[in-house]
Amino acid sequence: MLRVVVKPGKEKKVRNFYPNLYRDELEGIPKQAGVAEAVAADGSFLAVGYLDPGSRIPFRAYRFDPGPLDRAFFLARFERALRKREGMGQSYRLVHGEADGLPGLVVDRFGEVLVLQVRTRGMEALREVWFPALLEAVGPKGVYERSDVEARRQEGLPERVGAVYGEVPEVLAVEEDGLVFPIPLALAQKTGFYLDQRENRRLFEGMVRPGERVLDVFSYVGGFALRAARKGAHALAVDKDLEALAILDQVALRMGLKVDIRQGEALEVLRGLQGLFDHILLDPPTLVKRPEEIPPMKRHLVDLLREALRLLAPEGYLWLSTCSYYLKAEDLLEVARRAAADRGMRLRVHGLTYQPKDHPWSLHVPESLYLKTLILQEDAL
Repeated sequence: MLRVVVKPGKEKKVRNFYPNLYRDELEGIPKQAGVAEAVAADGSFLAVGYLDPGSRIPFRAYRFDPGPLDRAFFLARFERALRKREGMGQSYRLVHGEADGLPGLVVDRFGEVLVLQVRTRGMEALREVWFPALLEAVGPKGVYERSDVEARRQEGLPERVGAVYGEVPEVLAVEEDGLVFPIPLALAQKTGFYLDQRENRRLFEGMVRPGERVLDVFSYVGGFALRAARKGAHALAVDKDLEALAILDQVALRMGLKVDIRQGEALEVLRGLQGLFDHILLDPPTLVKRPEEIPPMKRHLVDLLREALRLLAPEGYLWLSTCSYYLKAEDLLEVARRAAADRGMRLRVHGLTYQPKDHPWSLHVPESLYLKTLILQEDAL
């Protein structure tokens, strides 16, 4: 096993279960890649992980006790992940990277089909060890890979997309609370369906009343809009992805629901809309992947919110989500205040929600908290 020495003072983060060690935190990084033991400057044990001098994060810890990264280790990790998600239904996130002790691996479960992403060089190198353990733990009929994300490109890894085990249907039927979405895996965004908004969709459906007007911006396959229509509300879904809107249309037709559809860029569509809406949902994609991108993204969000507030009915609700770690709840509050000031509107914070428990948030890995949703209500006196 390789050995890497952590500089004095930098060992504290590892002892507090933070898995990533950067280049300037290590002494004399070995030139070869492989499973490695990290030790403090005094030689005391810290962690076992994967060392790759070519990676942007050279060392990622997998375990904080001595031992191998073998099939038994990964099997125990997957079995633990399954136990943590008992009672969550047919569709959920089974592995959420570092928060599940599996850096660089994301696995979503849709019934008997798994959809996975491998985001790091270490997890890619260990594939022949952990993949059989995943199959043993879950026993899926098929596994589909969507390793085509930016994080993988940053690691210098080629994209991998397609079935990697068993039988995988071209169109995945994803059921959520009575709605069934036919998701073509080859066209899907991310791993096929935004499971992390499940609790928000349920909360939203409980708040919508018959006859209300709902605007679902960045709707994807219409998870919010369809729930609104099911409650008897008038829903308009906006997205630039025509394939996603076609899926929305299929579900609505099959369920006997009516959802109006508008294809186009969100800000442009918002500027062209007239009339008032009782609920407006803004759930933009991850646009902030580095800290330096925060200021322009905040300006963009202010522009979106300003237009959304123009369309918000008296005592109406505005939902704003971000799925970027770098954008904090405080940033959402700030952009909302700026947009409200531009409109001369008074708003009340109705709620602030985070990702559901199948996307665990580890106290020791701040990056594992990524989804924040601010729910605002028009509050004129």
